[in-house]
Parts: sequence; structure tokens; C-alpha cells
Amino acid sequence: MNAVTSEAVFVEPQSIHQSHQSHYWQSHYWLGIDGGGTNCRAAIVDDDGNLIGEGRAEAANFIRVGLEAAINHVKQAVNQACAQAGIEPSEITAACVGLAGTSHPDHHRQMLAALKEALPITDITLETDARVALAGATGNQAGVVIIAGTGSIACGINTRGRFARAGGWGPTMGDEGSGSYIGRRALEAVMMAYDYRGEPTAMMEPVLHHFGVSSPPELPPVIYDEPDKAMREIAELSKIAVKAAQEGDRVAQEILKDAAIELAVAAIAVIEQLRMERDEFQVAYVGGVFEAGELILAPLREEIRHFAPKAEIAPPIDPPVIGAVKMAKSLYAGKFE
Repeated sequence: MNAVTSEAVFVEPQSIHQSHQSHYWQSHYWLGIDGGGTNCRAAIVDDDGNLIGEGRAEAANFIRVGLEAAINHVKQAVNQACAQAGIEPSEITAACVGLAGTSHPDHHRQMLAALKEALPITDITLETDARVALAGATGNQAGVVIIAGTGSIACGINTRGRFARAGGWGPTMGDEGSGSYIGRRALEAVMMAYDYRGEPTAMMEPVLHHFGVSSPPELPPVIYDEPDKAMREIAELSKIAVKAAQEGDRVAQEILKDAAIELAVAAIAVIEQLRMERDEFQVAYVGGVFEAGELILAPLREEIRHFAPKAEIAPPIDPPVIGAVKMAKSLYAGKFE
């Protein structure tokens, strides 16, 4: 995780539901943004903790979509949230922007500079999407979050304020258990079934249809001629794998089980780094992969509890975008007291 971020983010913030303070001379609006490899969400909260505006746009991971597209998508989400809230972007007091692809210091500096140029907001903090997910998932308390959407990462913080992470290295070097991982495994299963190297799978026809081809030998040009586009489309195959698994396809079920174990391994790595294996804490889960329900959660729960028996595997307290709002408020509210 980049060295630019501050551990002060995780100091217990004032409650987002706290009433308006009499010493605030004017209304304040706190903006949170959560942007990953699939979409970008924005939320605006007022002094009384009311969610007054929300916005949504496409992917904001600039490593995958490019800096210009990522910034445009952030602006779209912010403008939509502001329109719903009935305010101008310039009226926002402070913002915390959580984006995938910003863990490297160079990427962090580049994106933060672009955000400050694009948004008329005086106080902007840039974090990774994992940081804001952790803040939302555990309510800024000690705990762990597993994020599994297009990519995957686990991170956590202990009672001493120490932060640790595992995974999050992208589809080429990592992202085990993610939508990209599940989609790639589904694609492999189709090719293996075609070659008689693997079991037949119900995923065959849906995968071919997804790529607009009629037989597996037609897939290589689609996959290799436009690798960036193909990478996004492969991640979308995870939905096909989940549907097939729910309908009893053994190959798809095994893929999801393997994905769950990979996600558990990442969470356990974080727990071990933080020396939390004997503690009581929440392991929250965030991201589209968990829409598979118990097909993912059951093996995940079993693996984690074998290592950390007191861990509670549970849904997040708040979504990542609200985690970002809380981080913005905890960082900047003191300036206006």
C-alpha cells in the first residue's frame, strides 16, 4: 500500500449520524467516491448524516481504462450526486476518493493531481479502493475486509492501528478469487471440455454466446487480438460460472470453491500479519463475487475459522462509498470546529 496514505484515517470518526453541531457556521457536505475496475460510485452526506446525493458511472481504475476515462467517470458520478443533492461540486467541503490502481506512489501522485485539477474541491484525499472498503466494512474498527469484484484484495487493521494487505496485484500477477479469476477459469474449462481434457460443462454455450462465436476454436482471435477488451469480458464470465454452479454444474461449483479458498488464503495472510488469529473481529466481504452466496461463503467461512476461530464472517457495516465519506469527515471535520 502506498506510503502517502495516513493511518489517521482509521481513528474513530464522529458518527455519520451525529446531529448538526452548533459551532458549524455553514452547511458542510462530505463526498465519498469508490471506483474500481467495473464502476464508480459517489455519495454526498450532510452535517446531519443524511445521504443526500448518489451517483454512478463506469470504471475508474485508470490502469485499466486510462487516466482521461477514469477522471471523466469520477466527474460523472460526482456531478450526478451533486445534481441529486441540489448543490454544486464547488460547495463540497471535503472529499475522500478511493480508487483501484493507486497503490503505487507514482500512480497515486498522478491520479491525485488529475483529481485536483478536475474537481473544484479544496480538500481531496486519495486512497485505494481497499482502504475505503475497509473503513466502511468494519466501521473504522479493527477487522478485515475481503474485496472480490473484477479484482481481489484483502486488507485489515488491528487494535494497535497497524495496517496489512494481501493480493490486489492485478489479473496478470494475481487477483485470485476475483471475477477475473473465475472468468478465466470458466474459459479454461470450456477449452478443456472441447479438447476432452476436462469434464463437459454447462458453461460451454453461454461462454461462446458471450463472445459471439459458435465454437471454441473461434475464441483465440477474440481473446488475443484485443487483450484489454477481452480482459474485461473475461471477468464478466464469472456471472455465467455462478449461474451454472447454482444449477448444479460440477465444474462451475469447483471453480467457485477454488475461488473461495483463494480469497480465504488472502484474508488469513492479513490476519497472520496483524497477529489477530486469537482475537474477536469481523471479516467483511465486499464485491460482486459474493453475489454467489453460500457457494462462495461456505468454503470461505470454513477456511478462515479454521485459522481464526473467533472471526465473524459477515456483510459490511457500510458500503465502500460510505466508508469514503466517513474518512473524508474524520480527516477534515476538525478544520471547521
